[in-house]
Amino acid sequence: MDLKKGDLIRWIVDYNIYEAGEHEVLPINPIYVYGIIFEVSVQDPNNVVVCQVRKDGTLLMIHMIHDGFELVSSAKN
Repeated sequence: MDLKKGDLIRWIVDYNIYEAGEHEVLPINPIYVYGIIFEVSVQDPNNVVVCQVRKDGTLLMIHMIHDGFELVSSAKN
């Protein structure tokens, strides 16, 4: 996937509900946080700087594989 500045992404920060099975507890109904990519790393294109869609405009550095974000909408350049 070719990530670029301006793309809208989302990632899971928690779950609303956990469901107990016979041998395990599984998370369901995820809570997502959305952000817009500000910068993409030249060395590792899965590593991006993101502005969270919040009132304070927090900047985060997150990694696609480690933080599990997904592309919601791609920016036009």
